[in-house]
Amino acid sequence: MSQPLIEVTNLKKYFPIKKGIFSRTVGHVKAVDGLDFTIFKGETLGLVGESGCGKSTTGRAILQLIDPTEGEVKYEGRNLVGMKTTELHKLRKDMQMVFQDPYASLDPRLTVGDIIAEPLEIHKIAQGSEKNRRIDELLNVVGLSSAHAKRYGHEFSGGQRQRIGIARALALNPKLIVADEPVSALDVSIQSQVINLLQDLQEQFDLTYLFIAHDLSVVKHISNRIGVMYLGRIVELADKTELFDTPMHPYTKALLSAVPNPNPLMKKERIVLRGDVPSPANPPAGCTFHPRCTDCMEICRTVKPIFKKVNGRYIACHLYE
Repeated sequence: MSQPLIEVTNLKKYFPIKKGIFSRTVGHVKAVDGLDFTIFKGETLGLVGESGCGKSTTGRAILQLIDPTEGEVKYEGRNLVGMKTTELHKLRKDMQMVFQDPYASLDPRLTVGDIIAEPLEIHKIAQGSEKNRRIDELLNVVGLSSAHAKRYGHEFSGGQRQRIGIARALALNPKLIVADEPVSALDVSIQSQVINLLQDLQEQFDLTYLFIAHDLSVVKHISNRIGVMYLGRIVELADKTELFDTPMHPYTKALLSAVPNPNPLMKKERIVLRGDVPSPANPPAGCTFHPRCTDCMEICRTVKPIFKKVNGRYIACHLYE
């Protein structure tokens, strides 16, 4: 395994719940509730889970787009949490993000050229003819033409807009890209094109990805390792082949049982979870998955399982203690 690029320790993000005319804090939404994982240089770590489990909040907290409530995020050994603004600004060019919605993530008032040039100007990387050359180069890298630089975002399809977002993310030659469900808003045929583009760019520019998605088949195609999130916590983290072949956590097994099988002759047992996802404002005691778990034991109702290494993977489940 290569050197760690990102080391996340006990990462938490709580959003206050305010009520009354004096906006008193009466509780917290525990969007991210104690994450521990590492992203190694050159790899793609996939992050999957149901909607509202805290995947996007995790990505934004790692990049310090929102301030974590607690914990550490180390980039090449330097803790980003609490770092001075001037120091963090210097590291911004190494960490970029591709957003989920290609329609909302592009400023409608700017041309494509201006959108891609903005990070170059902010970090004083290139000006004049050098800036224009860099814009043309980035558009060509993502499969667009230099003639597109003078057009506006509304003139492009969803797939083309996402390519523009990727070009903007690449402008500063980053080391880490957080891709927050970058293909969920696209047609299936366009999804495969964007996924293949991301893989080609990773090989070409030696990129590291945190790839956030809810589509397990997409995550399996692009990831080296996969972390499964449930209600703000990672319940299982393993190599993608091991995770799909021998899932250990009951929640992982339920997610994988819902993935459509392309072979109609091969039948598999479908695990249907009972009930709904609990509110992150009032998560259950003990293991947060225990109200829906088919293997629930008495200890699961009161004791929070420790996220630890078991058989070469990391898992938080009392079944393996």
